[in-house]
Amino acid sequence: MNILKLIHRWLGILTVFAASVILAVMTVLVFMTVIYRYFLMAPISWGEEMARFLFIALSIFGAAIAMKDRAHFAITILTDKFPKALRTGLEYAVAAGTSLLFGVVIVKGWGLTLLNQNQESPALEIPMSIPYAAIPLGFTLMLVFLWTDLLIKRCAKDELKTATHGSITEDLL
Repeated sequence: MNILKLIHRWLGILTVFAASVILAVMTVLVFMTVIYRYFLMAPISWGEEMARFLFIALSIFGAAIAMKDRAHFAITILTDKFPKALRTGLEYAVAAGTSLLFGVVIVKGWGLTLLNQNQESPALEIPMSIPYAAIPLGFTLMLVFLWTDLLIKRCAKDELKTATHGSITEDLL
């Protein structure tokens, strides 16, 4: 379990760091683009396109961070009425369905990334596979965060059961 916690934690730190850098670069870039366009009358030709690519990556990494922090909304009005064992089963069923969706997005996103490796962006003149790569990368992060979180919760429950049964056994002796 410690290795899962370590992966979950450090991958989360790296994702937050990457998103923070993207946000900082995007903020400076948009500010500079406005200054150059309206005050210096010499627009940065690639600024808007770069900001768009950074915003897409930031959105996807933000969704991955929300997955790590369990910050996506969940409607639990019905499932809260079920017995605890059934709720756990439903949680794994939802995770399996979500994993299936993420898997489709990862595979199709990777295919789209490879398909666009020979196309260049108009202003930056970089391969379009670079901005498209944010899709499979971000969804892979979401998939990893989903399952590491579920497995960490499961291991914590098992450890709690073991600790509880262990103390009951010691009390009986």
